[in-house]
Amino acid sequence: LRLFAGDAVTEEEVEEASAPAEPKRRKKKGHGRGVLPEHLPRETIELDVPEAERSCAECGVQMQRIGEETTERAHVIPARLVVKRYVRPKYACPDGHAVATAALPDGVVPGGKYEASVYGHVVAAKYQDHLPLNRLEGIFRRYGAPLPKQTMWDLLARVDELVAQPILGHMREELLAEPVLHADETPVTMRTEGEKSTRTGYIWLWRSLRTADAPKVLVDFRRSRSRDGPIAFLRDWSGTLISDGYAGYDAACKANGIRRAGCWAHARRKFKNALDTGAKEAAVILEPIQQLFRIEGELVDRAKREALVPAQLYELRAAARADRSAALVEQIARDADRLEAQRSTLPKSELGKALKYLGNQWATLRAFLDDPRIPIHNNDAERDLRHIVTGRKNWLVFGSERGGEVAARLYSLVLSCRQNGVDPESYVTDVLGRIATTPRSALATLTPWGWAATRAGEATT
Repeated sequence: LRLFAGDAVTEEEVEEASAPAEPKRRKKKGHGRGVLPEHLPRETIELDVPEAERSCAECGVQMQRIGEETTERAHVIPARLVVKRYVRPKYACPDGHAVATAALPDGVVPGGKYEASVYGHVVAAKYQDHLPLNRLEGIFRRYGAPLPKQTMWDLLARVDELVAQPILGHMREELLAEPVLHADETPVTMRTEGEKSTRTGYIWLWRSLRTADAPKVLVDFRRSRSRDGPIAFLRDWSGTLISDGYAGYDAACKANGIRRAGCWAHARRKFKNALDTGAKEAAVILEPIQQLFRIEGELVDRAKREALVPAQLYELRAAARADRSAALVEQIARDADRLEAQRSTLPKSELGKALKYLGNQWATLRAFLDDPRIPIHNNDAERDLRHIVTGRKNWLVFGSERGGEVAARLYSLVLSCRQNGVDPESYVTDVLGRIATTPRSALATLTPWGWAATRAGEATT
């Protein structure tokens, strides 16, 4: 302020006043000491001052209780197996006419020695927590209750037979009633009977939109990546299919009149690879693609902040895409044409491959501009597949073709549970006890999303 006063100002003071202020470094926030969740059970341990120490050290007067201090620490109780022993007194008529005993609760299988909770635990450990059966066998041995790997496979096969197969038929019907689906696939290694070597099978994943009322995920196992997988799964379904550029979906799309929507994340990834290899021109395409994702992210954040329903989100998307995204897409098209025309752009370079992908998928990449329900990427399906890929790094190989089919059906239950905020272990344990008495017409209540809705309704009442 002295620069404008009447006093003389030195040259050093002028330089000091005109120099830019050093930017303040943001102080990193620590993770803090969070509060333990209220729903956890509490065990109260009172630590009182001994009677002999309750006199004041200064005057010797007996101290009075004025309050208390409470400290909470989390404590883990290691998992353990408990044997439920059912004792049923028998009553007999003195004259020998009849004998009466209480009814034994139904087991998962007649004469079986494992409760439904063991079945649910093995399913969650294998397909939710990625524990191979040999590792799980070691964990049970540590519990002091050996559970052989073959026995655990029998438990998984029984859950598949009693729960997965009946319920997945209904899950598939509900999924194919959705107007927009995601699809993706990933290879898995499998053994085949009579062959010493392994071969490659494929996991195909199909899911509904994240904005659907109840997100649905189904996994299908196939021996190959051919077009037979989409044809067999989709049957006569017709709608909009969001996927990458794989041509294996083309036959089903052509036969059913399915509209394809592309994935801008795949396109972005290819231009990022080109930029990493030294093609600086790729940044010209990357920047507007990044802006497309920023626009979509802003809309999703606003929808969460304002608790908007899907219809309101779609309305926002339609306006933002018409006002902002459409111009960015046209800019990308112009820049791509200019780069492709340059003599320095070699067709087999990373930039050339990225431009070729963009050109081949252009119609599908533009599809989101015409339908606000369609996200601009297929990341939701890829995220679900990543869960299976993480498991694949642990269990490495399917032991047989049937093993792949069982795993796909149980992954369908686990992934759908995850999407609907349901604990897979609790779900399988509960449904095993209900499936036998649930009529076919009421199977919708036993799907992961139907089960979650039932529990939510019971909680409100």
